[in-house]
Amino acid sequence: MLESRNPALRRAARSGGQSAGSMDQSRVDAEFGAITGQSSDRMTIEGTVHKTLGLLLLTAATTVGVWIWAGGEPVGFPFAGFAFFPLIAVGILTGMKPHVARITGPIYAVIAGGFIGVLTLSLQMMVDGGLTMLPRQAALATLAVSGSMLFAYRTGLIRATPRLRKVVITATIGIAVFYFINIVMSWFGSPMNLIWGAGMLPILLSVAFIAVASLMLVLDFDLIEKMSGNAEKSMEWYGAFALTTTLIWLYIEMLRLLALLQRE
Repeated sequence: MLESRNPALRRAARSGGQSAGSMDQSRVDAEFGAITGQSSDRMTIEGTVHKTLGLLLLTAATTVGVWIWAGGEPVGFPFAGFAFFPLIAVGILTGMKPHVARITGPIYAVIAGGFIGVLTLSLQMMVDGGLTMLPRQAALATLAVSGSMLFAYRTGLIRATPRLRKVVITATIGIAVFYFINIVMSWFGSPMNLIWGAGMLPILLSVAFIAVASLMLVLDFDLIEKMSGNAEKSMEWYGAFALTTTLIWLYIEMLRLLALLQRE
């Protein structure tokens, strides 16, 4: 059965996966430890959330640092494109060695923050507004979509079925290839019309990519919940890394869509 796009969650699910009975017992033990005040060596949802927030704050701090360093001046899309490849490399490394997530997670957050900072500066050429206008709007939109997907998952409106996994993972791979080809071609002078061009096609593609990223959150929520109380404590960093990658992806797509809609 296919699993999440995030290599972190795929390996974590395999390394931490046990039978349903063992998983239930682990959760009972974890809850008993919380009641009695004893420390637990099992992964928890709360611990994963805290680490995810830490990584997102590091990303935001790096973005602001780039703005200060650049003095608010655009530095160009090609420069931002270089960050795509180290992001992929860190993701693959973490997928291969999940226990290094406590190290690669912050590294990923810093690289992503630099990418977002450069991208935001470049987008000033497309829209009429202050430097923080688009980031604020994109952050609010990301928060709203993430909250909605969490609600849909918790209430059972959207379930992480095998078919959903197959569709979302296949679409995600296609999107990654799409960005890879367009970024490389841009270095040889080819315009990125399908990403930043005028007309409805880039907007429709952006909406489709946001839909895929939103559904990926459902798969991530599902796998983190299954690992909670079952996987070892260090997997909190692993789950946080995986969830952070999806949230950052969703945020970047929101940033792109808003820029396309508000271009001068």
